[in-house]
Amino acid sequence: MRVAVSLDATGRWRWELHSPDGLGLAESCGTFATYSLAVLNADAVCRCIPDAPVEVEVPPAPIATGPNARMTQAFAQVCGALRTRGLDAALEVLNRPLGHRYSAVYAMADAQRLVNVGFFDKHGEALPSNLQSVAYNQSFCQFAIRDGQFRTENSAHDTRLDGNVYQGVLNSYHAVPLVSMQGQVLGTLCHFDTAALALADEDFELLQLVAEVLVHWLPRPSLAVATTMPLTPTTGSAPG
Repeated sequence: MRVAVSLDATGRWRWELHSPDGLGLAESCGTFATYSLAVLNADAVCRCIPDAPVEVEVPPAPIATGPNARMTQAFAQVCGALRTRGLDAALEVLNRPLGHRYSAVYAMADAQRLVNVGFFDKHGEALPSNLQSVAYNQSFCQFAIRDGQFRTENSAHDTRLDGNVYQGVLNSYHAVPLVSMQGQVLGTLCHFDTAALALADEDFELLQLVAEVLVHWLPRPSLAVATTMPLTPTTGSAPG
């Protein structure tokens, strides 16, 4: 099945779901400010339709103009890479225009541990062994999960990280949680670097949009993970 995303007369985006023979099956109840938001809503709605496929074919983003043009096109490119080449390729596309060396996805293996399931390094090196599995209470991810996001461009000067053994070592970290439609925290999506680097608001918004798509590629945790997630962060030692 195919989702058609188009602009209406007011300049806002809407979507329609068509069967292979062109029959209209569903459409958006409202309109959206960006192409990306319309695609995300279509994805969420279509997953609730009985017998609908998990993946819905979405046309590439149209050539857009204005301040959201780059983000709209970048979102479509990331989704295309995810669909055709997998998670690591999507992270590569997402990371490409940034100064940050690393982009990664961590999944909750259980309530105490995160494991890396997707990784990209601009230098092409393998993920260090000490980052393949990270204790929840030794991670920066705990802050993103607790607060819904976490951004620091220079951890050495960030009082929120006082006492963390990686403060001033892992200097930039920007992350959002990956949350299922049922409200379960499944992991995190992050950009990070040992250098102190800012992340533009537009790029962080793109990170949030991509997280809405990547969450569908993660394994569902046990109920215990969702119900026993630590609520108070502690000092940490790794980016996960």
